[in-house]
Amino acid sequence: MHGLTRVRGFTQDDAHLFCMPEQVTEEFKKVIDLVLYVFRSLDFHDFTAQISLRDQEDRTKYIGTDENWAIAEQAIISAAAEKGLRTTIEYGEAAFYGPKLDFMVKDALGRSWQLGTIQVDYNLPERFELEYVDADNTRKRPVMIHRAPFGSMERFIAVLIENCAGNFPLWLAPLQVKVLPISDKYGDYAKEVSAQLKTAGIRAEIDDRAEKIGRKIRDTELMKVPYMLIVGEKEMNDGMVSVRKHGEGDKGSVTLDAFVNEVNDIVNSQMKGKPAPVA
Repeated sequence: MHGLTRVRGFTQDDAHLFCMPEQVTEEFKKVIDLVLYVFRSLDFHDFTAQISLRDQEDRTKYIGTDENWAIAEQAIISAAAEKGLRTTIEYGEAAFYGPKLDFMVKDALGRSWQLGTIQVDYNLPERFELEYVDADNTRKRPVMIHRAPFGSMERFIAVLIENCAGNFPLWLAPLQVKVLPISDKYGDYAKEVSAQLKTAGIRAEIDDRAEKIGRKIRDTELMKVPYMLIVGEKEMNDGMVSVRKHGEGDKGSVTLDAFVNEVNDIVNSQMKGKPAPVA
């Protein structure tokens, strides 16, 4: 078995939407919006939407009628065009039950990985004899949309870590702020600052090691913590904090309330997939 890799399992954020035939294109576009929201929030911009269709020659591995396949394929093509996605078409990459839209994301090394996927399925509702009662009181067959905005969670997280190289967006960083007291004399003030940050929902901890402040700053930079708050005599007397930003250095002194507001503004912007305000 030397040199072989076995996959024991993987996790997928799979869900199924059932809709009327006339709702397919609109619902498909809403799922595209969900995938794009995820990508914007995580700074994934280099991707292509792959329209995965049936093999043009060998149709034996697919189920369902040509009519339903044509409808499903057109729904995907129309939705992708309306959303202005950069697309490619790949024949033979459809699922056995229907065509799909696969989001191919490039990693830090330029390799493409299939992450999010959306699939239109007229066939499984037929197989399972699913029905709904329409407004005209007749029984009709729904259409199923399979959606997985992340795809394989393990693959998604691997690509995210590689792309970020540890520099996670502020909202996602496991540790958002490190409080660095200049000496143990300011430990109590550092604890007050840390407690207020945690009350505000900010993930923070104190570096209370008996090290010089320069060493603490260097170590925190290497950890890629987004923010450092330096506290010493001046900060304690004035009720302020001295802010350092990872990769950018000294950002000046501010009140703790002002810092909390700044962090919350950035986090809210990032989670909405918008550019963060300039700190």
